[in-house]
Amino acid sequence: MTTPGSLRTYLGTAPGVGKTYAMLVDGRRRARDGGHVVVGWIEGHGREETRAQLGTLEMIEPRTVEYRGSSFPDMDVAKVIASGADLVLVDELAHTTVDGSRRRWEDVAELLESGIDVFTTANVANLESIRDYAAQITGAGTVESVPDDVIRSGEVILVDLPPDALRRRIASGRVYSTDRVGGALAEYFRFSNLEALSALGAAWIEGNAEAAAAGLLAARGLLEPTARPLVIAGVSESEWGERVLRRARKVALSDDADLLAVHVNVADGFVHRGHDALEHYRDLAVELGGSYTEVEGAAPADGLAGVARARGASRVVVARHRSRLGELTRGSVASRLRRLLPDTPVTEVRC
Repeated sequence: MTTPGSLRTYLGTAPGVGKTYAMLVDGRRRARDGGHVVVGWIEGHGREETRAQLGTLEMIEPRTVEYRGSSFPDMDVAKVIASGADLVLVDELAHTTVDGSRRRWEDVAELLESGIDVFTTANVANLESIRDYAAQITGAGTVESVPDDVIRSGEVILVDLPPDALRRRIASGRVYSTDRVGGALAEYFRFSNLEALSALGAAWIEGNAEAAAAGLLAARGLLEPTARPLVIAGVSESEWGERVLRRARKVALSDDADLLAVHVNVADGFVHRGHDALEHYRDLAVELGGSYTEVEGAAPADGLAGVARARGASRVVVARHRSRLGELTRGSVASRLRRLLPDTPVTEVRC
């Protein structure tokens, strides 16, 4: 049985910070150490510094995708596998083929399954959990996305530049040709936007992007209140989720509010085995007339607070199942929520 390859993603806070450059530098280092390294796909964007880092690395000939009478190049997964490489460098993980039939992260998954290590790149704005927030904050349209768990399945290297340094690179034409730097593109690279994207990237690494995004939106006056009140039910993999959901539904009916069940995935290094329970809560939330979502968070309260701020929630309902002594020594989700959301009522359901 083939041992799956390992994934490393160079996650850039914005275009032009040097993620592709960093990937190529590390790829060449691996080749100098004796590894068989190939380039499956590269987007140079005309940047000479980036192209220079290709050196003598083997380039895999792309395949051709036919679409509406035109031909477009794309990575040839079969040729990469046939090359016998130990490592393949794959730029632009969020890319979708022009005909919409294939996502590059799906190609990368196939390469990993074949036993090849993959170095790849993506931007913070490509993360599925951040994409819409980034679009609101920067004023740019939404971009292609990658599921968070794809990137979190391997090593992540955050690539960033101070906003003033990146703006100097933009102005000098080292990221895009000078005739392209203007209008919407210049607006995207505003100092405040670059600061916000850097903050989002760092928060995502820490598992607290939802709360960070809500804070950035609030600071810019971009939070849109929901048309109706919203009651959030915090559910975990435990057996208490159904009790919390049913209590939240009663509150929602009483307040003529919408119901949203939220599960916070905590990046704590432990393997959690509650998928069946979460599937049940997802189905139950819909059955009760509500909806369900999952977010990343440094802790359950932080994730719930981020969603509550972003969605303008009118109330949050959570379980209370610690002993009074436990709450005094370690705190509870409800107590932390009340500190994070001083203006939002928090209801505890004894379990």
